[in-house]
Order: sequence, then structure tokens, then C-alpha cells
Amino acid sequence: MLSRLLHGGVSVIGLAAAATALAYALGLVIGLVAGYTRSLLDPILMRAVDVMFAFPPLLFLLILITGAGTSIGVLVVGVAAIQAPAISRVVRTATQVVAVRGYVEAAVSRGERAVAVLRREVLPNILAPVLVDAGLRFTYSILIIASVNYLGLGLQPPSSDWALMISENRQYISLNPWAVLAPVAMIALLTIGINLMGDAIARSLGRSYVPRTARTVIG
Repeated sequence: MLSRLLHGGVSVIGLAAAATALAYALGLVIGLVAGYTRSLLDPILMRAVDVMFAFPPLLFLLILITGAGTSIGVLVVGVAAIQAPAISRVVRTATQVVAVRGYVEAAVSRGERAVAVLRREVLPNILAPVLVDAGLRFTYSILIIASVNYLGLGLQPPSSDWALMISENRQYISLNPWAVLAPVAMIALLTIGINLMGDAIARSLGRSYVPRTARTVIG
């Protein structure tokens, strides 16, 4: 049980990290473009995001897995598709706040391309809210992947996974309660730890990060 408990965290963290990274790769692009562009592209992208919000997340993932199979790739892509709409809205809101600042307008007046402005001026100045949101998204990815694995629609035995351990050992909880309580405790501690770490990083950025305003004006 100890061996499976130690190895079970690899799949939980690995799959959640891959799904969150893929979701942010998509959500950042949509959010930055929608928040910075003052054209018809913004409402078009946001309406597409609203359509994704109409689907219940877990139901969407279960339908995707049922239709495409129970592979790791399908699970990661499905969780990323669930997370991307909310990420794009957070990034869009933060981008709209930063896009009207003087240093962004100064960069535009110098003739810098939109991609350069987003990379150099906008993205560094929205890191704090993005990192806080990333901790929440990572936690949500862990929980939804664990839910799918618990239902038997994700990883399959004999894979070592905390959710699988809970599912396999729940009927023997009266004989060996630690076989269920230990993976439950590990999932809880992992999610709490990730949230605390994300908050600490955001606070650190808030104290030490110097916005690009002064450097842009001086330059």
C-alpha cells in the first residue's frame, strides 16, 4: 500500500500539470487576443467561450471519454478543454485593465507590433492574477481527473493512482481504513498545498515586481 501510495502521486500530478499547461496555452492566447483587440474579434471569441460554458464540465468529459476512449491523451485534452474557457475570461479581464495603461500606449505609439506589446508589456503585468488562477486551475484539474479515475473511466488497474486506490479499496475500508484514508489525505494535502503556494507566489510578485511603466517611459 505504501509503494502504491508513493507512486500514485506521479499520475495525479503529471496528468493535472499537463492538462493545466495545455489549458493555459489555449486560454492565454484567447484571453490576450480578446482583451487587447478592440474589434469584432473580441465578441466572437467570447461567444465561443460562452458556448463552452453551457456544457456541464464533468458531463462533457464523460461524453468525450465514452466516445473517444479512455486514453491518457483524451483525458488530458478533455480536462484542458474544460479549463480553457474560464482561463480565457480571467486573462481577458486582466488584459483589458493593463491594455489602457500609459506604457502600453507608449509602446503602441513607438510602432511596436501587437505580438511584441502583448509579450513585453501586457503579459508580465498580469502574472500575479494569472498565477493565482493557475493554482486554482491546477487544483480543479486534480479533482476532476481523480473523479474520472475513481469512476473507472480514466486510468485502469493495475495503474498506481490515488483515486484508483480509493475506488478499489472502499469496500474493504472496515478491514484496512488506511487503504482509503491515506490517498484521500494525500489528495487533500496536495490541493491545499498548491493553493497556498500559488497565493505565496502572487504575494511575492506583488511586493517585488516592478511594472514596466517606468522602464518604458525612461526608454
